[in-house]
Amino acid sequence: MSTSRSGGWHSFPALVLAVLVGCGSSAGSGSPDTQSPDAAGAGADGSSPMPGSSEAGPDGGVADGGRGGAEAGSGATLSAMYPGDVGIGNDPRVVWWEGFDEGSLSAFAARYDQVDNQAGMALLADIPPKSIGTKSLSLTTSGSGANATDFYKSFSAGYDEWFVRWYAKYQTGSVTWHHTGVWFGGYDPALRWPDPQAGLKPSGNDRISYAIEPVFGTPGAMRFDTYDYWMNMHSWMAMPSGSTAYYGNAVVNQNAFLVDEGTWVCLEMHVKLNTDPSSDKGSVLEIWKNDAPVVSYTDSGPDGYWIRDKFCTPAADGTECTAYPAAFNTVLDLQARTTTSLKLNYFWPQNYITTAGVTGTVQFGDMVVATTRVGCIQ
Repeated sequence: MSTSRSGGWHSFPALVLAVLVGCGSSAGSGSPDTQSPDAAGAGADGSSPMPGSSEAGPDGGVADGGRGGAEAGSGATLSAMYPGDVGIGNDPRVVWWEGFDEGSLSAFAARYDQVDNQAGMALLADIPPKSIGTKSLSLTTSGSGANATDFYKSFSAGYDEWFVRWYAKYQTGSVTWHHTGVWFGGYDPALRWPDPQAGLKPSGNDRISYAIEPVFGTPGAMRFDTYDYWMNMHSWMAMPSGSTAYYGNAVVNQNAFLVDEGTWVCLEMHVKLNTDPSSDKGSVLEIWKNDAPVVSYTDSGPDGYWIRDKFCTPAADGTECTAYPAAFNTVLDLQARTTTSLKLNYFWPQNYITTAGVTGTVQFGDMVVATTRVGCIQ
């Protein structure tokens, strides 16, 4: 069995290189985000893609189809079916996978629609536990220099359900992480560059985004949480007004959801969009850390309550929830769309820091986007 694991898009050709439109400040902090400068001069609507972009297909670095002895219809996680992720990219349920095993950054970048600040990227021999790959990717960015180091992929077909698994290792030390994690979601129509529209609430027929990144705590001791935008999100303001009223919502708020700086962490997020355009019916949001469940939301619960832009359940023990106790009598309304033409169609890992004088590095490894549970590497 070959151990080739270079990433690739399972079903569709790569699209055009385009620009970054950044986003704002620390989630849950009560301070507004600001749109990052557009290096290529495009407007906030993404109407001017980066000059010199070109159509680029996959680089041919897809695994050889080794199935690990499991049938495609098995109920096992993909990681159990493909030990070391060998052959995982050929499974028909895999939308995209990234092993970072290319010989150069240029080969890696050729498969994405946007790669911003390639000078801040490096392929490293440090890989996650149990991985049989050869490389991970580090993203370094500075609040005093290039604020954003990221890569973005658009999938024009779109999906109603994704499981996104990745490994991350955050630099140890006094780094004030801002937006450093994995974002994914959808635009209608699909865009070949990110357009987060920081501060604005989606309408249900335009965009959705989901993210896990360091949100709460102090440098060196931060906690992960979500930073999600959808049509029923809540504002950090008591009386929402203006164009800075909505920033990503936190729905975990658990002290145990630690970043664990200096250690490889396996994260997976499951999003299923509502099947009924008029309600939250069928919607799901689930998170695992190192294969242990963190939260699981469906259209029937669990019950909780809102504190501004934070949703709190009985499992939420962060002070952002416990300092404001209330009755657990509200279901998290995950209705993300009013039309089924809005689908999941982009993947956007990033390291975005705005604090002057602060430089931080995060590593990513063994990333998979699939339509079934992936699980950590076996």
